[in-house]
Amino acid sequence: MATSANDLPSLTIGSGVTAKGVLHVPGKATVYGTIEGELTADEVLVGSTGKVQGKLKARRVDVLGQLGETIDCQESLVIRQSGKVTGQLDYSEIEIEKGGEFVGQLNKRG
Repeated sequence: MATSANDLPSLTIGSGVTAKGVLHVPGKATVYGTIEGELTADEVLVGSTGKVQGKLKARRVDVLGQLGETIDCQESLVIRQSGKVTGQLDYSEIEIEKGGEFVGQLNKRG
């Protein structure tokens, strides 16, 4: 039986919390605060108050807050109405809701 991201160790960065450095999360990383540096996770949720600045690598990403610099999304990226993504994005599938923003370079995986 396959292991889902919910069964793996996860991380939540609360509002008002700043984490700097290199973070490796086997499951889901939920960000309501700020991450500066590198984040690798199976799934990432950037909440409406969240900000991830640096290098991000994940299978799935859901953005309601801010995400910037270098993003490597192996499966799907969703930019919600309140979300803003800037920088270089490597992706397989992308969805941008009305009001969501992307500024930068898109590189679709073949």
